[in-house]
Amino acid sequence: MYSDIIPPKKNKNKLDKIKAAPEVVRVLKDEPIITTREVYHTMDGKDKKSNLPTILIVIALLILSIVYYSVFNNNTRISFESKSTIFEIKDNIPMILSEKNQTASTTLSYNLIYNNEVKDRNIFAPIYEESTTTVANTAVQKDVEYFNLNTSTTSPFTSKKVSLINKSNANVPLRKDTRFDVNGVTYYLGSAVNIKPMPKNSSSTDQVKYRVIGFKGTSDYENFYAVDYIDTNQVALDNSTTSADVKTITGPNEDILSLIPENFISLKKSYVYDNSINQSALVVIDKKDFEKVLLANSKILQDYIEYLKPIGDLLEYEISINDYELQLDTTTGLPVSFKNLIIEIKPIVVKDKVASVFKGFSKDRMKKIKNDISKHINMEISYSPFWMTNVSDEDHINVEVK
Repeated sequence: MYSDIIPPKKNKNKLDKIKAAPEVVRVLKDEPIITTREVYHTMDGKDKKSNLPTILIVIALLILSIVYYSVFNNNTRISFESKSTIFEIKDNIPMILSEKNQTASTTLSYNLIYNNEVKDRNIFAPIYEESTTTVANTAVQKDVEYFNLNTSTTSPFTSKKVSLINKSNANVPLRKDTRFDVNGVTYYLGSAVNIKPMPKNSSSTDQVKYRVIGFKGTSDYENFYAVDYIDTNQVALDNSTTSADVKTITGPNEDILSLIPENFISLKKSYVYDNSINQSALVVIDKKDFEKVLLANSKILQDYIEYLKPIGDLLEYEISINDYELQLDTTTGLPVSFKNLIIEIKPIVVKDKVASVFKGFSKDRMKKIKNDISKHINMEISYSPFWMTNVSDEDHINVEVK
């Protein structure tokens, strides 16, 4: 019997039937055994070298370029745009004539510019016709209406008209610049004089007496003094006319106003009338003094400055007066305080200080400062390249103040 099953053929080694391709078995005699790059033999028999070293070199060069750019070509741009704010100051802002101010930090000093036509003069002092002359101490001064006491021996100064009263039994000679105590303020005599005694039957005065400082401790201290000068002609005029007719208040002319220094604010809304010398005057105040006294007396401005404290070292303030009223002394006619004061204030960034203050600050810190001051100052910051984490060095910071 024959079986239908055909036994499998015995498999011989397939390698015997495979004919090696000449290019595979060919010995690469010319290729060195050790190479700098790995050589791969592919299935198609072609050699392929690795690109890994090239990729690593490119990555290294890219990293070096980024580092170089970050260190040497970085830049930070910072811009500021300030906003003006209007405040109504309801706090009391005391005022006093500058030469009498003993509390300059809390009391605002002011000067007066009188309505005189003379251009070549100290604009902060009134003009008088000089009624006294420099004479020898042995000469007796002629009868004059008044003498000048000045707040200083050099300009700028203001003057005060006085009468000199000699209640002693002999002439009293005084040198130029003799010092008088005028309500706690030192005034200086405008010229040398020699005052003869008053008549025995002359009546005493109830006016405030200004003593000679150098006479203290002597009999002349009580017997010789100055009092405010009273113009008898003016008194007669006052009795025959109304005060409104006498006190014609007009401001200084434009030639005089042009001499006011730039650091002063002129209160041109209303002029004052100085009753002590019967002259109208313009009140002017120093900008820096005004700022200092405002901050010392106004709680609302103190809060405003505190709000901008994060960049306080970079700021100056531009303050303008929009409206005001002056509280006047009923006797002298001069200001004693502001009332109903409305001001406009604008913070000014000092551009030259910005780079030295912000250099090296982190992005987070700069963001916080920007948010803290945003109510009164718009602050924009940009970094190049964008991946920077800190503000650039001082030489790589660009600042713009709008």
